[in-house]
Amino acid sequence: MNVARQVFVLLSMLVLIFWGLERCEASGKFSFEVHHMFSDVVKQTLGFDDLVPENGSLEYFKVLAHRDRFIRGRGLASNNEETPLTSIGSNLTLALNFLGFLHYANVSLGTPATWFLVALDTGSDLFWLPCNCGTTCIHDLKDARFSESVPLNLYTPNASTTSSSIRCSDKRCFGSGKCSSPESICPYQIALSSNTVTTGTLLQDVLHLVTEDEDLKPVNANVTLGCGQNQTGAFQTDIAVNGVLGLSMKEYSVPSLLAKANITANSFSMCFGRIISVVGRISFGDKGYTDQEETPLVSLETSTAYGVNVTGVSVGGVPVDVPLFALFDTGSSFTLLLESAYGVFTKAFDDLMEDKRRPVDPDFPFEFCYDLSPNVTTPVEMIFVGGSKMTLRNPFLTATSKA
Repeated sequence: MNVARQVFVLLSMLVLIFWGLERCEASGKFSFEVHHMFSDVVKQTLGFDDLVPENGSLEYFKVLAHRDRFIRGRGLASNNEETPLTSIGSNLTLALNFLGFLHYANVSLGTPATWFLVALDTGSDLFWLPCNCGTTCIHDLKDARFSESVPLNLYTPNASTTSSSIRCSDKRCFGSGKCSSPESICPYQIALSSNTVTTGTLLQDVLHLVTEDEDLKPVNANVTLGCGQNQTGAFQTDIAVNGVLGLSMKEYSVPSLLAKANITANSFSMCFGRIISVVGRISFGDKGYTDQEETPLVSLETSTAYGVNVTGVSVGGVPVDVPLFALFDTGSSFTLLLESAYGVFTKAFDDLMEDKRRPVDPDFPFEFCYDLSPNVTTPVEMIFVGGSKMTLRNPFLTATSKA
């Protein structure tokens, strides 16, 4: 069989998250390893090694794009909790539904320490774990309709000597409006959509950290934690494997709590490997580098997400009139543009391409695919508020298909 090279235009969030991808090393910070949902670590831990298409194949990128739609659909979604992954095999669909989020970290919490494989989410604030939840928690992969049994840790407050309840009179109780009295245990409710909700109570416990310097000094940090006692919708059956670590801006998010306790600077970074199976890192307290580009993050009143203003875009050195306000989303594989900006950008790109464009495949989620000649590149540059620039020198992603 011949192997055809296909290339599609891609502005990946894995690039947008960080300016300095080559320089992941740092010291004097606290960090966890970051694993992509299709990394070897996650696949082996959760037992779906054979369900993911070959890395770099058209089917592989198709799966990632469908997964983005699946998660966006739930976030914008209405009451319909049905997955749009209609063209994916049933076993793979199950694995995608179950994982849901894109990046994960193993975190250690409580005394004695217990490990949890939590999703990393810049679009939410609370760190919550399945806890005292009976049948509304996923105790084992078999609970999520997998054939193999893989037990998952659940958080048990009474089993941790450092766990303590947060009362409604405590200023950390952000759900005090639902309290029956000041001495009641503080309730919380986090909704991903109208049907996908986690509810429970707030606790404090210790998150175990280790410095990134040569001393590897252990530090125990008190954090606000959601004891997820009742999960509904996709949280009950699908997308939260073992809890969620919210990374947004509210005062009860882990980055904010670490900064308030003077354990770290009020910042964090996420560094992803260029290859899916390469381990990345999330570092709390990372101040970046003196020579790096930067732009202000914008807070949205209607959202907990981070946003940036893109004041200009150029394709192949030619300015394109598509100013953007963009959300950072660690849960998406690909950058999504609204229709008007997408049309202007893709036309400008396609006008510069001399290589043959492939016919649009209705089963493939990308319109602009080319039989790319060797050494072809069409740089894309983004200009942010403050004048900082980010250049994607090779905005192509090469995929293989059997022809």
